[in-house]
Amino acid sequence: MSVTGEVAVYRAELVVHRPSGAPIDLGGVVSYSPRRAARWMRTRAGQVAQQLGVPHGAGVRDWLGERGDFDRAVAALVSGTPLTLTVVDAEGCAYALVARPGGMAVGAFGNGAPQGREATWLAA
Repeated sequence: MSVTGEVAVYRAELVVHRPSGAPIDLGGVVSYSPRRAARWMRTRAGQVAQQLGVPHGAGVRDWLGERGDFDRAVAALVSGTPLTLTVVDAEGCAYALVARPGGMAVGAFGNGAPQGREATWLAA
């Protein structure tokens, strides 16, 4: 048996805004799971922090926080509040990480699980 209904969709992405030139899309994820979107953002934030080093990565490490902070971030995302984190490097490039509700999508449910749980992309 299959039931069709609306389900929430969540998006997370990383875009670099350069002082001169077009923004660069560094990839993202679209998921039915707010935890997955927040976890993707958290993972990418850690990678950005590691690549930028101190002092630019220090703020990111603070944002990564404890488990309770992550749970509060997921709850905020579910309530409709986007998660945002922007880190600016020494050259003035702004690394913008955003996770946000992406609206509603029509999903097909067979055994109780959405089919096609998520999609990811990476820019070259």
